[in-house]
This record gives sequence, structure tokens and C-alpha cells, in this order.
Amino acid sequence: MFDIGFFELLMVAIVGLLVVGPERLPDAVRTTARWWSGVRRMLHNARAELEREVGADDIRRELHNERIMRELQESRREMEKAFNTVDAERENVPTEPHAEPTHSKAEKEDYLSEQDESATELQDPEYPEHWHDYGDPELNSHHPDRAAHAEKASTAAQKKPQEKDKQS
Repeated sequence: MFDIGFFELLMVAIVGLLVVGPERLPDAVRTTARWWSGVRRMLHNARAELEREVGADDIRRELHNERIMRELQESRREMEKAFNTVDAERENVPTEPHAEPTHSKAEKEDYLSEQDESATELQDPEYPEHWHDYGDPELNSHHPDRAAHAEKASTAAQKKPQEKDKQS
């Protein structure tokens, strides 16, 4: 606050010791500290009362709100500007009917459309597509393929005892 260093305080203490004397120096220091704290307290109270009367908190709050409103308006203007540029770019894009993409001859030869493949080639026997609707036919009694699975299971069960008889 006053930018007083150690050597300045040491000089003040030596001068105070010489002027006041060693026996009265502690009382003088206490009196000075009490006087200084009273001045600080009085200044603080005066400042708080002045701020209360002027309404400094309200003024600060209003300034803060005005700053936020300015920032929001600037953001809004920037967004509108960006939207306008995007709209302008969209209007400048020529609209053509759906044109076929141009592929090189090598790409056309490598291309195999899904329509060329039959549906049976695409089905995986381990994970039929209709299982997600009904679940596993062995576990769901209402499954449309339940009869076919039951028939397969019964024929497999009949073959097992016959194979055991042949082995023994």
C-alpha cells in the first residue's frame, strides 16, 4: 500500500526509539495502531454507506446485464449473417435432376448390385433375418418355422440311436 520496505521500517523504529524513548515506545505503538485501525474502519464505513446510497450494486448489476445483452446481440447478428451466407450459397447451387454418378469402366466392372444377388444367397443359415421378429424357433412356440425345426430335431433324435446300434 505505502510501498515501505524493511529498511524504512527499521529507520522509523530507530527514530521512534530515540524520540519517544524505550519505556514509552510500546504505549506509543499501541496508540498509533489503535488510531490507524479507527481511521481504516471509518473509511470503510463511509465507503459502504456511500455505495448503499448511490446504489453501486444496482449500477454494477445493470452494467453487467447491459454487457451480456450486447454480447447476445452480437452473437445473434453473427448467427444471422452465417445463416444468410448459407442460404445464399444454397440458392447458388444449381439443381439438376438425379443424375447417375459417373464411374470409370473399371469401377463399373467391379460393381455388383444387390439386385443381382438372390435372396437365398444373402441369408445366413445361422442367423436368419426373421429371428429378430419371433426369436429362436426352438424356444418360441409361436414361431412360423417351429414345425420345421421340430421335424428336424425329431429326425436327428431318431438317427442318433440308429448310429449307436451300428457302432456297437
